[in-house]
Amino acid sequence: MTTMDICVLNPFFYPYNGGTEKVLLEIYKRLAKRHNVTVISAGFGSFTRDTEEFGIRVIRLKSKYFDIPGLPLPFPVMEGMNRAVENVGADVYHINNRYLYYYRTLNAIKDAGSGLLLTLHNSLPVGIDPFTDFGGLAYDVLWGREIMRRADRLVGITKSVIEVTVPLKLRHKSEVIFNGVDMERFRKRADDERVNKIRSALGGEEILLNVARLTSQKGQIYLMRAFSGIMKQHRKARLVIIGDGPLGRRLKNEAKRLGIESRVDMLKGIDERMLPFYYNSADVFALPSLYEPASMALLEALASEVPTVASKVGGIPEMMKDCGVYSLPKDQDSIQNGIERLLSSKKEAARKAAKGRRLMEKEHDWDKIATAYERALYSASR
Repeated sequence: MTTMDICVLNPFFYPYNGGTEKVLLEIYKRLAKRHNVTVISAGFGSFTRDTEEFGIRVIRLKSKYFDIPGLPLPFPVMEGMNRAVENVGADVYHINNRYLYYYRTLNAIKDAGSGLLLTLHNSLPVGIDPFTDFGGLAYDVLWGREIMRRADRLVGITKSVIEVTVPLKLRHKSEVIFNGVDMERFRKRADDERVNKIRSALGGEEILLNVARLTSQKGQIYLMRAFSGIMKQHRKARLVIIGDGPLGRRLKNEAKRLGIESRVDMLKGIDERMLPFYYNSADVFALPSLYEPASMALLEALASEVPTVASKVGGIPEMMKDCGVYSLPKDQDSIQNGIERLLSSKKEAARKAAKGRRLMEKEHDWDKIATAYERALYSASR
């Protein structure tokens, strides 16, 4: 295969630890071994200068941030984006966020005679609330579908993403490439001292874990209500939610209203290196999302062999298959029943957890996924 000059466009990049950013780092630290890779992203925090990470050239643009209601993250406006795109002069550009790149950027790519690959990391929102659902549809009608039309190749991270988001007339140029998971970091760790310390510090006989941004989409408020019911039979259970986001205060108030605040830990700022040990401390991982194109946390939990309850929405069934228990979105009784099923049947829980690990090894290996992206990039560049 010939060497490509690849330019990746995403508002954030390593060491920012969002889901998309984890995906891009894993793919491109592999592809950078045989291709020239440049990432253009926004500067954030103390990371404002151009750097090289894992053989990847990273251009960080001066940026301003705006908090927009309905968006889970601040909206960055990056200065000099189009000039940076022109200066890189890549064979193929890889856009990973259809909400931030518009006509001038796409025209700069076209004028350079370069190919364009678009990965859909998020699907059209469905089932969150009327405002969010309608806003997402309006955006895609006004612009999202245009950037899909202009792309030479489309990737959806699950089949559900493509079916919900990509118009029928454009699906001929689309394909599914799953996200992966680091099998060495996220694995079962029997009798690990760090796991034992976490369990001891949390103090619960049975620990339920959720790892997700604190937004309405993730359904944590229904998980809390389910947990209040679970405590009637499991009085020493503990709910641990790892994440940050705009719903934090509301969730704390809900825990107080339900009278469970002493049994709920809401943790943020957990070192990424410690996450595998938190997964291993859990008896059940719960993902009660209302909408979920794909979840990195779900893959991490399954790779860690944690018995899992997740909503039957979006791409979750493609990722979990029959390796966990499904619940209904916005249904606290369904969530409660699923969790209690795994807590009460250790044999079933262990069987599903082991099966989940085997599924991750088969379908979510980063080396295979990077190779699939390499083929898609070649296809887009021709």
